[in-house]
Amino acid sequence: MKHSNWNRLFAMTLCLLATVSAAAQQAQKAVPPKLPPFKTSPNDSLISPEPQADRRVTFHLYAPQAKSVRVRGEWMTNFAEAMKGTELERADSGVWSVTVGPLAAGIYRYSYLVDDLQLADPRNPSSSQSLSFVHSMVTVPGLDYQDIKDVPHGAVQTVWYQSQALGKLRRMHVYTPPGYEKDAGKYPILYLLHGASDSDDSWSTVGHAGFILDNLIAAKQCKPMIVIMPAGHTASLFIWGDPRGLDVGDFEKDFVQDVMPYAEAHYRVLTDRAHRAIAGLSMGGMQTLDLSIAHPNTFGYVGVFSSGWLAGKLEEAEKRYAEGLDDAKARSGLKLLWFATGREDFLLERTHATVDLLKGHGFSPEFHESDGGHTWENWRAYLHEFAPRLFQ
Repeated sequence: MKHSNWNRLFAMTLCLLATVSAAAQQAQKAVPPKLPPFKTSPNDSLISPEPQADRRVTFHLYAPQAKSVRVRGEWMTNFAEAMKGTELERADSGVWSVTVGPLAAGIYRYSYLVDDLQLADPRNPSSSQSLSFVHSMVTVPGLDYQDIKDVPHGAVQTVWYQSQALGKLRRMHVYTPPGYEKDAGKYPILYLLHGASDSDDSWSTVGHAGFILDNLIAAKQCKPMIVIMPAGHTASLFIWGDPRGLDVGDFEKDFVQDVMPYAEAHYRVLTDRAHRAIAGLSMGGMQTLDLSIAHPNTFGYVGVFSSGWLAGKLEEAEKRYAEGLDDAKARSGLKLLWFATGREDFLLERTHATVDLLKGHGFSPEFHESDGGHTWENWRAYLHEFAPRLFQ
């Protein structure tokens, strides 16, 4: 090799070494950004809620700047007391605490009022969506039929669908029973409707509908079934006291044109009247009445929980649904018309009036009067009583 080539190679090597050395020096100079120190607080290890063996429950909230903290819970049956809530006491650490109970076994939604601002419990991942708020939930075990037990469990799916009737994206929840994924059989179907302050999430969370059915199916006390839990509201805002918010109107269009066809197209369900049921609580109970009477050959089983046609709407319904009310042939195919309302429920009188109207048109409704009022405690119990009567 000529000297010129050696010189050129030597120069290139020196240049490469210089580049590597410079890069190494630059890397040594580069210092990662200094992160701010991790700030700890009593909130980091806070446990809330804390259910105890004696059915008392302790709630904690870290709010060092708050001036007052209260907890509202569904264990409070007096409306005025429930709106006011129970006051928590502040510790020097900034943690507010209170113990309530003992509570009756059940599932309760609750929230905090922090200086009059309603908040969910930030330390509790268990939640339930209502119409306009996400509530925290606490479970006090002890009611066998609704507790989460060591039995085969079904699945609850969140399903989004495009409503052609309403021209918008809508949501529902769907329960499929244990073993549904493994077999190829068809199942009866129950449409389960929520109340005015709730959402399609409510029956499967605070309502424990899936666990109630799991327990009944495991005990062979009811038939395995598909349960469709649609959204009962069609507008983004529900105005309390506005009777238009309770009109079946757009909900009926969505239900008949979209919800039912979707369910029957996407799930293995039996589509005859004898294998189709509908039930609902409060507002959902009125929707159940409207749908079942307006479409008298559609549902073989009807359940109305804590509901009935309201004053004024009773007369309107009798006129609107005159054909369905007086259809003797359709009425003969109705296997069960089941009502249940608590004796302390503000809608008890409306239930009685609705039952009397139906009897006057030749129906044979069953009416069950329970303890208590307009509460999820009753609605879970009603589902537990109603479901075994279906599809027999």
